[in-house]
Amino acid sequence: MLGPVPSPSSVPEPPASRPGDSPALESTIPIIDIRSTACSVTVAALEEGIRAGVLAGFSRPYNEKELPNLLLYNEEGLRLFEQITYQPDYYLTGLEIDILSRYAHQIADSVPDGAILLELGAGALRKTALILDALEAQGKAVTYFALDLDKPELLRTLAELKDRYTHVSLAGLWGTYDDGCTWLKQIKERPRIILWLGSSVGNMTRKEAGQFIRTFGDVLAPRDRFIIAIDSRYHKLDDIRAAYNDRAGVTRRFALNALGNINDLFNANVVDVSCFDYNPYYNEIQGRNEAYFRCLKETQFKIPSETPILVHEGEYIRFAFSHKYDRVEGQMLWTAAGAYPVQEWASRDGDYALTMLSWAS
Repeated sequence: MLGPVPSPSSVPEPPASRPGDSPALESTIPIIDIRSTACSVTVAALEEGIRAGVLAGFSRPYNEKELPNLLLYNEEGLRLFEQITYQPDYYLTGLEIDILSRYAHQIADSVPDGAILLELGAGALRKTALILDALEAQGKAVTYFALDLDKPELLRTLAELKDRYTHVSLAGLWGTYDDGCTWLKQIKERPRIILWLGSSVGNMTRKEAGQFIRTFGDVLAPRDRFIIAIDSRYHKLDDIRAAYNDRAGVTRRFALNALGNINDLFNANVVDVSCFDYNPYYNEIQGRNEAYFRCLKETQFKIPSETPILVHEGEYIRFAFSHKYDRVEGQMLWTAAGAYPVQEWASRDGDYALTMLSWAS
């Protein structure tokens, strides 16, 4: 079943410009560097890890090659992904906005006055703003922290909300998810609410997802909550396929940008992007979209100081998953995380939902 998706006219157009890394903005919206924790990953170390992942993935056998999905999220990739979320075919954003438009006040009701609201991955804040607007309307003195490893992205997204609120305070946390979890351990005197939108949990394997959510549960107190968005298997197959291969071709550009990013990371002509095309596949049995590059003609990967790696015409290279959950799989996810669902806010047909989790015994 497919729930009603807001028409294109009900979803705002993408911003025409992207505010840059502005010292003036940073002076009014604090960005806290939490990368000094034990889990910290510097940009240089992150890039080195991606390079290692590229080499390991290229070295796999025929039709088993894979690439790290972090290649997708350079500056251009972030810009293109934001464009994807405005495409009518990408139903996930439309459904999430619909849910938040109807239930933001209920979500705000569950956030205590004086709480910390920490969002994992800043992204475009037009969805988060619906919750923050509801908190502002209730006059709650909540501090919203956007967590992201990309400082310019934090500044850019927080700029969209500058001077919007009186009661709600805004700040950025510059670091990884692991850094954010470690930082939370030091913030015990205030109620803590974790927000994870966009069905980003689908980018992890089901086992990884349960383990990841549990790491936050190990930090949170009984009064704290974790709100997570999760997509289901219950959409029409054509709608799922279109979401990951939109008619405007933005997803295709987003994917192929990741191949070009390899050349930037190694500062060399490692990949001839013209030799590949984007080839998504929805695996009904596994309940996940699988994203592949398909080799159009025989070519080589030429990583500096490494033996060239032959890629055959017709060979597939996997680079991302997007898992969907049925009702049983959702319950298994909460069990793996050791969490209890407290409340759920669903789309009209129940095919997309925000679930509030607790670790209170």
